[in-house]
Amino acid sequence: MERSPEVEPAGISWLTLSTADLCGLTAWSLGETTPGPEGRLKTQLLPDRPLVVGRQEGGQTPYLDPRYRPTRLAPGSSQSVLRGDREADRLVSRGHFMLAYHDRGVVLTNGVPRRGGGLRPPLNGTWLLEPERRFLGQGEDYLIERGGSATISLPNGATVLISAD
Repeated sequence: MERSPEVEPAGISWLTLSTADLCGLTAWSLGETTPGPEGRLKTQLLPDRPLVVGRQEGGQTPYLDPRYRPTRLAPGSSQSVLRGDREADRLVSRGHFMLAYHDRGVVLTNGVPRRGGGLRPPLNGTWLLEPERRFLGQGEDYLIERGGSATISLPNGATVLISAD
């Protein structure tokens, strides 16, 4: 069933994440996520429940706010944002970027909630590939309007499509 922005309940943004090469991602959330087909996740974002995406699966990340719990984006997959190149994969932060509710869609933040407060940007950055091509600033917020999308590239070459449904 299609949802219309004009009838969407206030305080909810829909988000779909997918990877260009169908690799998995790890997502941390204070809320629930709905895993979909391999390499895809569809979920709701509420104002107080952002989604954090990175390479670590399970356990605690020393810098990430401990309220976030790991959930597989592609359940049953042995793949991750790791590309199998130990050197390149170390360039991706364990918690790399955050997606949060906005009344006009979804906000992509180049960083994650830091343990003790504030924001921790990824050490090796993130490229925005579409709808424009440029390096995202540390802690930069980028609005993805409802009905739009953005494609980012992580430092190991993994490409992620983010759609604000």
